[in-house]
Amino acid sequence: MSLTFRFALAVPVLASLVLAGCDKVPLLAPTNTTIRITTGLGVLPIGGSTEVTAIVIESAGTPVQNGTVVTFTSSLGTIEPREARTSNGQVTVRYIAGAQSGTAKVGAFSGGAKSDNVDILVGAAAAGVVSVRASATVVATTGGTVDVIATVLDTGGNPLSGAPVNFSTTTGQLSQSTALTNAQGDATTQLTTNSDAEVTARVGGGTSAPTGKITVKAVSLPLVTITLLNTLSANTTEAGLPTVFQLEAPAGGNAIRTIRMDFGDGGAGTAGPLAVSGKTTISHTYNGTGTFIANATATDALGLVATSSLAITVFDRVPIPVAVSAQSGTGGFVTFTARTTPYSKSPIRSYDWDFGDGTGATTTGDTTSHRYGVTNRIYHVILTVRAVNGDVGFAEFDVRSPL
Repeated sequence: MSLTFRFALAVPVLASLVLAGCDKVPLLAPTNTTIRITTGLGVLPIGGSTEVTAIVIESAGTPVQNGTVVTFTSSLGTIEPREARTSNGQVTVRYIAGAQSGTAKVGAFSGGAKSDNVDILVGAAAAGVVSVRASATVVATTGGTVDVIATVLDTGGNPLSGAPVNFSTTTGQLSQSTALTNAQGDATTQLTTNSDAEVTARVGGGTSAPTGKITVKAVSLPLVTITLLNTLSANTTEAGLPTVFQLEAPAGGNAIRTIRMDFGDGGAGTAGPLAVSGKTTISHTYNGTGTFIANATATDALGLVATSSLAITVFDRVPIPVAVSAQSGTGGFVTFTARTTPYSKSPIRSYDWDFGDGTGATTTGDTTSHRYGVTNRIYHVILTVRAVNGDVGFAEFDVRSPL
């Protein structure tokens, strides 16, 4: 009785031990099983991810038993989870790229079966083409800043995000030497320079890495020269008179597309275009006195803009000084001679004579003669002198007609 009792107790204990051992042994693929790997994406940015699926088929062509354990491997990045169990002969995990560029070789095995590796290109390794552009291809020789944009396409011609781009320049300074591409495949830096610079954008290392270049040139600003033409002295003019500005394009620069004039008193105008070293004029009338700053803002053929300034003093308008002498002759004739010195800022256009007897004359010379019909009589003579620029002078005097 005692022996039978002890045996009956031992059987359940032994069975329990056997079952516990079976739970801890993983189910692996049998001999001659084939494992094939597929991926959702073959190109990934830095930090990107994609699904990886293992298809496990026995030698008879049927899926392996559900729950078969498959282990995944990768030469770069991580796989989550690293081990997974099949369902209907398949198991899917996620590949996660890290911060390093390269080619991830992903594979799987179970028991004695092992798949071929598939390649996933990560970051710089996925780059196929790099093109470089800039917000402007010229800067001023006084210094300027432009955006430099590198666009990276993958081997399939699609924008590649998360790819590290290394920038370098032959001169000047870059705001950053390394940048990651965005969703449009663009990586951006800023170049500041005052001389010609060649910027190189390279994805990855080595001489065979995809590379793009752009040249930014430094050119002179379109600073025009401003000169006043019809003035008595430099940089002065008179209120109420047309003031003529001469604008000259600089030598050695680019052709001027347009010049915007701000005369400093609220007035404005436009001149141009101008060839290199070309000249043009623009006129403006100041109605008040004082000092005004005239600005000429020039835009050249390359789109560069520069402003030249000139301080102008505007005085009250001064009349033409006029003096007249009268010389009596015979037969009632009087010869009149006008003098306008020291006036010299504009040629005299006309002399308008009112002889005081109801008659008059207009001459271009400063001398005229008139015969009065009544002798020994006083007449009030008025002379108006007009200059080409609009200046006016007056003289009034009395003359006695000769006997």
